[in-house]
Amino acid sequence: MKPVFAVITLFISVTCIGQKASIKGTVRDTLNKQNLSNAVIALLQSKDSVLYKFTRTNENGSFELHDLLKGDYLIMVTYPKFADYITPVLLDSISLKDVGNISLTTKAKLLEEVIVKQKIAAVRMHGDTLEFKADSFKVKQGANVEELLKQLPGISVDKDGKITAQGKEVEKILVDGDEFFGDDPTVATKNLQSDAVDKVQVFDKKSDQAAFTGIDDGNSKKTINLKLKEDKKRGYFGKLDLGGGPDGKYDNSAMFNRFRAKQKVSVYGIMSNVGTTGLNWNDRDRYGGGDEGEYNEDFDGIVYYGSEDNSPNFNGEGLPKSWAAGANYSDKFNADKQKLNGSYRYNKLNVEAQNNSLSQSILPDTTFFTKSTDNSTNSRQKHFINGTYDFQIDSGLSVKVTVNGSMGQFQNASNSNSRTYDIQDSTINQSVQSNSANGDNQKWTSTLLLRKKFEKIGRTLSLNLNDQYNSDNSTGYLNAIITTYDPITRVPKDSLTDQMKLTDTKVNAFGGKLSYTEPLSKRIFAEISYGLRINSSTSERLSYNKSADGKYEDLSQAYSNSYKYDVTTNTGGLFFKYNSKKLVAGIGSDLAFQNFNQRDKVNNASFERNYVNLFPRANFNYKFNTTTGFSINYNGSTRQPSIYQIQPVASNDNPLVIYVGNPLLKQQFTHSISFNYNSFKVMKDYGFYMYGNISTVANNITSTQYTDLATGKTVYQYINTNGNANGYMGGNFFTNFKKINMRLSFGASMNYSKYTSYVNLQKNTTQSYSPSLRMNVTKYKDEKWNISYNPSINFNGSHSTINTGVNNNYWSTSQNISGAVYIKKKFEIGTDVTGQFRQKTATFDQNNNVILWNGYLGYKLLKDDKAMIKFSAHDLLNQNKGYYRYISNTNIMERNYQTINRYFLLSFVWNFSKSAMTTPSTNP
Repeated sequence: MKPVFAVITLFISVTCIGQKASIKGTVRDTLNKQNLSNAVIALLQSKDSVLYKFTRTNENGSFELHDLLKGDYLIMVTYPKFADYITPVLLDSISLKDVGNISLTTKAKLLEEVIVKQKIAAVRMHGDTLEFKADSFKVKQGANVEELLKQLPGISVDKDGKITAQGKEVEKILVDGDEFFGDDPTVATKNLQSDAVDKVQVFDKKSDQAAFTGIDDGNSKKTINLKLKEDKKRGYFGKLDLGGGPDGKYDNSAMFNRFRAKQKVSVYGIMSNVGTTGLNWNDRDRYGGGDEGEYNEDFDGIVYYGSEDNSPNFNGEGLPKSWAAGANYSDKFNADKQKLNGSYRYNKLNVEAQNNSLSQSILPDTTFFTKSTDNSTNSRQKHFINGTYDFQIDSGLSVKVTVNGSMGQFQNASNSNSRTYDIQDSTINQSVQSNSANGDNQKWTSTLLLRKKFEKIGRTLSLNLNDQYNSDNSTGYLNAIITTYDPITRVPKDSLTDQMKLTDTKVNAFGGKLSYTEPLSKRIFAEISYGLRINSSTSERLSYNKSADGKYEDLSQAYSNSYKYDVTTNTGGLFFKYNSKKLVAGIGSDLAFQNFNQRDKVNNASFERNYVNLFPRANFNYKFNTTTGFSINYNGSTRQPSIYQIQPVASNDNPLVIYVGNPLLKQQFTHSISFNYNSFKVMKDYGFYMYGNISTVANNITSTQYTDLATGKTVYQYINTNGNANGYMGGNFFTNFKKINMRLSFGASMNYSKYTSYVNLQKNTTQSYSPSLRMNVTKYKDEKWNISYNPSINFNGSHSTINTGVNNNYWSTSQNISGAVYIKKKFEIGTDVTGQFRQKTATFDQNNNVILWNGYLGYKLLKDDKAMIKFSAHDLLNQNKGYYRYISNTNIMERNYQTINRYFLLSFVWNFSKSAMTTPSTNP
């Protein structure tokens, strides 16, 4: 019996052994191409990273691990002076897993490098830089870089092309380390092909001063660098997209890129009447459009105001026709000691628009309503020039020159009708107006940066000089008939305004800043700085009434003025910084002496003021590891009133709404505290981030409002108020369920503001808040199909003390679902459906819900599917509505406007390329 039992036991043991798995491989040195002996091979349990088994490589660099149970594991390879290597591995009960050659990189070459392979994906950490191997992530043939970024862990791209990486908005996109068409990030993401990219590098780009001194100042911008494949650097590639359809619709664009070693030449052109106005023109803040303010980072805490930059922007309102073109050149020479980068862009936009609006004016104990219609035509064109020359004279001395400029012209004309009435529907006033204007504008900025490093680490000297010139000139005409009604007799009374308006505004600003850093110890540094800023503005605003002979020669004193506004600022600063591997902190302040000199040339009056301001700054940044960190920052800053706000002249572009400047305005001071927490797990592909900010404003520049209850005319004058604050906070979580190919993100945010003003001599405090929730779910199957769902819900609440009976609260929600199906690798079908739903209110009781459904059908052509014939449909249900709702402290307004409705396009899309390292393409 015993022999039988022994045989059975032996059989079971052998069978069990036969069912266990094994792993083998070889460890190599990537630098010297040699096999490494005695390297430690550790097998960790994937769920908790607990050590399961380990061994060492033999004299040939080979290793084997036997008798392994099935399951998910991590292989970790370590060797002295080499970066660790980690890769996941899945074992079944009978597998012999050959992981092949494992290549290690020296720590001297790559700091803290971790290699992670997920199926065929590759992610590396080079110190603080997260690097993705582009070819390891599947995208459809002919996809652009934006589609590639959507597949990368921790990176998201919204419908407008805005990129978020590890919880922070990406502010710069570089191509091989250089800017591509200036500071427009989507030129590269929307127009470069994904198959031209070798690696995508994500990092926090330090400020120029921090990169130069080696002293981290806590200021950085989330940046993506696209490293192109070597063969793409010695050839050309580009994209041609030609589309046309019924009713004269067209959408055409082309981009061509030529690379020759370190020299890059790129050109693009766009012609469209379906809303494509450029490569990123919808993001008007990047070009200064619509904002008089300009922050100068070289003079911490001081904001200087210039003139409005009338950039050609299209926000979806009206029917557009656009033309755009650009060229970019960059090169490196003299052993990369000299770098040259320059670009030119042109944009022209013509828009015809119609809109209807309903607004509610909140007054003490009463409410006015205004309905208006407006028809307008606008034409704007602009030329942009950007250039940078960087010369590293030697290891310690460098010079950098930057020139940016723009020149533009505009023409616009509008006709409007309005009716203002009270809560009993009694008409208070009516108006018929026409406005027209044409003019030109310029904006030029040049900087010179000299930097010197000394032998002692941390000791540096830098000089920054910059000069800015802005000008705006326009000639306009105003013709308005205003009818008011006597509140008792209801007898109408007409008033006519017929004027020509000439405007000439110029801003000249020159500044310089000298900074010196000195190491006080190995980790503590001091920075001492001095800055001088001279800002000179002139504004001439002349209004001429039409005389009896039909000429505009009668100067209107009430609406005319010539003004000069000078601000001279001397600033001294002292800042202490602590730098360690995990902690970066700083504290200090600038002390500014400011002189304001105002002169009213018409009335020969002048006014001078002097201020002494303290601008405290502090920052704290702590890194728990390379992908998890926390920061908190405090900053104090002032904002000077613009020349428009202090010029003591009324603006009657709308005779029912008059704006008056205030020469006694004070500068406002803002205290701002912000925080950010960010955590991203590379191996598990999930992350979480939180952010927030709170600001309080002293002497806030706002306006007082007085509305004549009998005529409905309103006069606004700029004033300073206190008790104002605003803040926001939010967070987001994202993860990737790899087994089912699904990505999920969930976020929440809250905005709050409190503003004080005066309405009809009564103090008014308005508090507003707007919480929101959002989610994104994306699921895909490689080269088969993909689907994405993006819901969001928002609530807007507002409360004003002057009239507590008015309810301005409402909610809105957006639901978006999009997807594509790929059939036999030749056909492609895609769709996108967005629903916008808004709550009705007592004032806005009309249905403004919209379901916008777009779709396309494509068939791939040519070698490697480089071309496609595509039929696309926009707004299939023909429901698109232009809609905008706005809430201020004394006014809520809803506007419906003409926009692009249903249209169809038949397009030919061709991604072409030719490489010096490959066989020439057969594409035509």
